Amino acid sequence: MNIDVVSKFQKRIQMIHHYVFLLFIIQRVSVQLIHMNLSWTNTIIMIVFSLLCSMIERFLAVHNSFDNLYILRAIRLIQCIFCCIMIIFTNVTDYSGTSIYAMLMMFSFDLILAFDFNDRASILLRVGVLEGLAFIMIFIKMVAFNDNDWFPMLFSAVIIGLVLVGNAFIFYEYIELKDKELFKEQRKVENIVEKNENILNMQKRLQNTNDQLNYQKNELKRANKVIKEANEEMKVQEEILMHIASSFDVPDISERIVDSVMNVRNHVFCAVYIRRNVYHNKHRHYVVKSKKGDMDNTIKDNIEDIYNSMISAKCYEKSINDNINIEMPFLSGFFINSVYVKVLGVNDDIYGLFMIGDNRVGLFNDNMSFYNSVIAQSDIAIRNAKMYNDMKHMARTDGLTGINNRIYFNQLFKETASKIVDNNGCMSVALFDIDKFKNVNDTYGHLAGDEVIKRVASVTDDYIDEHEGFICRYGGEEFVAVLPDRDIKAAEPIIRGLFEKLCEQIITYNDKDIPLSVSVGLTSYPNPCDDTEQLLKRADWCMYYAKEHGRHQVRLDDGSDNKE
Repeated sequence: MNIDVVSKFQKRIQMIHHYVFLLFIIQRVSVQLIHMNLSWTNTIIMIVFSLLCSMIERFLAVHNSFDNLYILRAIRLIQCIFCCIMIIFTNVTDYSGTSIYAMLMMFSFDLILAFDFNDRASILLRVGVLEGLAFIMIFIKMVAFNDNDWFPMLFSAVIIGLVLVGNAFIFYEYIELKDKELFKEQRKVENIVEKNENILNMQKRLQNTNDQLNYQKNELKRANKVIKEANEEMKVQEEILMHIASSFDVPDISERIVDSVMNVRNHVFCAVYIRRNVYHNKHRHYVVKSKKGDMDNTIKDNIEDIYNSMISAKCYEKSINDNINIEMPFLSGFFINSVYVKVLGVNDDIYGLFMIGDNRVGLFNDNMSFYNSVIAQSDIAIRNAKMYNDMKHMARTDGLTGINNRIYFNQLFKETASKIVDNNGCMSVALFDIDKFKNVNDTYGHLAGDEVIKRVASVTDDYIDEHEGFICRYGGEEFVAVLPDRDIKAAEPIIRGLFEKLCEQIITYNDKDIPLSVSVGLTSYPNPCDDTEQLLKRADWCMYYAKEHGRHQVRLDDGSDNKE
């Protein structure tokens, strides 16, 4: 038996006992006052009995004596015995007998509950003990008081026994029924809990499966993204290789490389810089693409300085993630967080710079294979273009001066004239000759004459190139300069500036200074010459006119001269 359950139950019964004792005292006192002929002795005994029972129960409850099963049983048994004694030694017919019998039933039932009963036999045994106790008390009364009126008391004892047995059985069956119902409900709850646990376990398994599927899905997306990027990179590399194989145009190849990098990697900017004289280019070459229009010119203005500083520091590659605004202050305000810079070329054959930037942090710390491949292809393209342009340069240029030879000039002049005519444009042609060049050869030697020719070619090439024209060595000491899109008024100050620059040249050879003088003839299309095929002839006639009239001058075609 669980003593905690019994003790708790008995403490609740104790409250009922207090109310029963109080009502019993009130009933007895009321009856005594109404019927004065009743025995005060019996009344006092009953009141004292009730008070003692209440006080004892209260005392035991305060001191937790009900937690002891043996003390509890002893108290209930003593209470039953006291009730029997009151029934024996008091007059049960004086208005309080029924109350005393009720108290006896109450104590008897409490005594039964103080014992553990698992079947009906145990209930009968305990009730039988109580019945035996009642019969013993009846017998004592008959013997001690010679009372032959034992039948009512015997009958009352039997009734009390039957009531106790019946109530105990009903209580037992009720408890069994409740236990069964409780067991069923418990089983239902357990089944529900078990089902819920199964559901929860299933949910957990499903969640784990979903997590794994999501993880695999993300991994698959990542793998697909990597494969897609790899395919795009391979496609771009294939396109670049095909373009390299079919083109030797370095500016076009650079443009293709920059566009490909921007399309595949979606950077904020990408730039390529190529220095002068790499593939016989007279000017440095830039290709800059960015998402911000004002960034293009900013990078163009600074990329050559970056190239020169890296070459000076012998730093050929670097990724910048911190202090970008300090190392490259021109990028401040563009929110660039990652920059990669690579010097183009191998060993001593360095020709330019590759530069990319992005707003993502730490983007160029790893996975640089794509850029390395693009740069390697760029190196191949430049080498191929350089070899091609070397051969083309040899075929197109004069061996002594390095400027256009007459064969290539005739082709270039024809193409330019055709465009001018088609576009209703204009062009000017100047033909000049070194004055008294034979005297230079005779006086200083042919090697000195070669130095004079090379100086004239170099100065003329640089000067005319600044004005977007082209020249060639037309004969031994004769040169031709062409200025597309300039009429004779626009061309005259340019040619006179060239004349002055050439005439101020002093060529030093073997510690001897050789002065320089030229005679120049200038004409223009469509006025005064309306036929492009006659431009060289009229320029040549003007030049000879200048030589015949004192040399060292510029002669303009006024349209009135006629060589015929």
